Amino acid sequence: MTCIGFALGLAVLQCDLPTPAVPVARFCQVMPAPIRYAATDDARTRRQLRSLNAAWRATCGSR
Repeated sequence: MTCIGFALGLAVLQCDLPTPAVPVARFCQVMPAPIRYAATDDARTRRQLRSLNAAWRATCGSR
């Protein structure tokens, strides 16, 4: 493999990467609003929901 072939291979790898907007759009479709806590949720579940709701606010809150 020549240096030119190696450089072209790297260029193809960089240009063919998927766009990061697709997972964000899917996340906003799957989770259209923040999840509310239930009275029966334990501390671990509330911590997970807090994290998930923070991710929703950061990506979908302005839509």
